[in-house]
Amino acid sequence: MNPLITDRVQHRGTFDGYEVAGWRRSDDPIWNVKVWLAGCPRDWFGYTVTAGLFELKLYAPAQRKAILHAIGEWESELMDPNV
Repeated sequence: MNPLITDRVQHRGTFDGYEVAGWRRSDDPIWNVKVWLAGCPRDWFGYTVTAGLFELKLYAPAQRKAILHAIGEWESELMDPNV
């Protein structure tokens, strides 16, 4: 196994009319996410999120809510894989 490659955690979900896809390395708390209106995957926006803080300014409150909801669910699953 290559020591430079870490495990990658990937998730996808929907919330309040948005689809959210995200990934992070298992040894890193930074989520890389894409969000788009359900059914419009070509119109995605990408963000980097660490501990609920967005690297770039997020202007759409509904997107923010969907992203944070999705990450919250994903983090819960990572803490308890039986969820």
